[in-house]
Amino acid sequence: FYGSSGSLKKSKAYLETARNLLQDADDDSDSSVRDIADIEIKLNCSNASSGDVDSLQSRYEETLAKSGRETTLTIDAGVALAKALHSSDRHIEAEKLLANLVATSRRVHGQDHHCTKSAATALQGLTNELLEDPSSTDSEFGDIDGWFKSI
Repeated sequence: FYGSSGSLKKSKAYLETARNLLQDADDDSDSSVRDIADIEIKLNCSNASSGDVDSLQSRYEETLAKSGRETTLTIDAGVALAKALHSSDRHIEAEKLLANLVATSRRVHGQDHHCTKSAATALQGLTNELLEDPSSTDSEFGDIDGWFKSI
């Protein structure tokens, strides 16, 4: 089925094969390799989960070092990481990262760019979810009401 775990794994395998073929070619394939890496990050982003935090953190840091803060590749990698952080109940880290990504993408690519929309949508979704269920932050802060009462 489209969007299933099996189709995602199959897509990743095809992308890995394509990347290897392009890297073996002697022509100027840097832009093609970047395009494939961009697609890989988008696939990871759509399937980000709490177990992926370490690998997505590494991917984001590598992309940041190689491509810089303002590229679409880095922004997409950051969105994937933020989604995984949120899934791991690391809401504050996710929100800060998304806020920075949105600001960077708006400044560099504009309000209507797909990266800006993706990061802004993720930030809005996280914010809405936390507003609907404020207890979801209890794992980060513990019993805030009890803490204030004890003061």
